[in-house]
Amino acid sequence: MSGPSPVDTAQASSRVDADVLAAGAVCWRHGADGLEVVLIHRPKYNDWSWPKGKVEPGETLPEAAVREVKEETGFDIHLGIPLPTAEYMVGGKKLKKVFYWSAQVKGDLPFAPMNEREVDRAQWLPIEKARTKLTSYADRDQLDALEKYDSTDALSAWPLILVRHGKAFPRSKWYETEHVRPLLKLGTRQAMALTGLLGAWETKKLISSPWKRCMATLAPLSAATGRSIKKVTTLSEKATAANPKKTARWVEKILEKGKPVIFCTHRPVLPTIFEVYRSHAPQRVVEKLPKEDPYLKPGEVLIAYVRPGPVPRIVEIERVRPIDG
Repeated sequence: MSGPSPVDTAQASSRVDADVLAAGAVCWRHGADGLEVVLIHRPKYNDWSWPKGKVEPGETLPEAAVREVKEETGFDIHLGIPLPTAEYMVGGKKLKKVFYWSAQVKGDLPFAPMNEREVDRAQWLPIEKARTKLTSYADRDQLDALEKYDSTDALSAWPLILVRHGKAFPRSKWYETEHVRPLLKLGTRQAMALTGLLGAWETKKLISSPWKRCMATLAPLSAATGRSIKKVTTLSEKATAANPKKTARWVEKILEKGKPVIFCTHRPVLPTIFEVYRSHAPQRVVEKLPKEDPYLKPGEVLIAYVRPGPVPRIVEIERVRPIDG
């Protein structure tokens, strides 16, 4: 069975055309009756739906999804593969878009909503019971996608997170050694913004080109998490230009290891990385990969969701950019 083709959650690099933006997650686990999901009850509307809520000022969609699930269920989650986006009119004239992700919940955690006037009940339900209990028929879109992803083991996909370094001092105006060219103030703000954003996914390692602008991009995240940054010379511009095959082999090894990773590199290295990604992805995903220079904007993030196995498979990608540059 082929996987679903959800509405593109590339987030237009976090630039979405809508009057109201919201985000949430379909929390899931494998129980005695197979795949189970969490539904919440909102007393104000007397409905059963997915945990979700409006994006706050300065917040990205992934951050909003994690926060809203915490507030409405008490669960601390990390995002999994994206699910179809909901789109509808509110107040008669405003277009609202709600972005969803899957989120695995491990163990039998108690529900602890922050405000019981907003959410007073929640239930774990098998897929078929959840399908009939959902108040809005449209909410079945996310459920159907989740079920299809489960059938192909894509729900267990792990995030391989690629970061292009933040906005750097212009190359044309830099007269010192290239590897010490620093971030601009905008680049530093982008690096700071990445700290909250990248916390939405579970990651085990921080890896970077040893050049200053890449290391500085991950430095705030390193300080916030206490994780050191592993320097990989292969990810530098110079090393990739000299031996792109070596860089490609490094990316292959990361895919094979199957562990969530964040790695930061340079614009000229991206075509080599994306070529490896193309060899591990179906055409539907290949078409979403950036094809033209500059591929990613400074400070932009591309998340590849990798299904584990003897032959790693990228089953979805999305892009997020917290601050323009």
